[in-house]
Amino acid sequence: MPVAALVLGIVGLVFSLVPCLGMYAIPLTLTAAILGYLGMKKPKGRGLAIAGMVCGIIGTAVAAWWIYAYLTVKDAVEDADKDLKKAEEKLKQDLEKAAKDTQPNP
Repeated sequence: MPVAALVLGIVGLVFSLVPCLGMYAIPLTLTAAILGYLGMKKPKGRGLAIAGMVCGIIGTAVAAWWIYAYLTVKDAVEDADKDLKKAEEKLKQDLEKAAKDTQPNP
């Protein structure tokens, strides 16, 4: 278990640092943290278990931050899109009004 915790922790930590793969590292990092915790109960390989658990916890935190960043940016883009559509609609209305005002009256 300690070796598996360390391997999963390192792989999960590396994946969590990659921007597009960060959010997909959570299963690896959580598994590493759990295996590390369970592996600490045995005296043999305790250091590997601690290292795997630490890598798993750090990887989980980094992956959670990527999810937070993704959701924050997504909301900001949606708000900007709504504002842009409102501005576009207002511009169309203003152009139609200006076109009506400049037409000669018979």
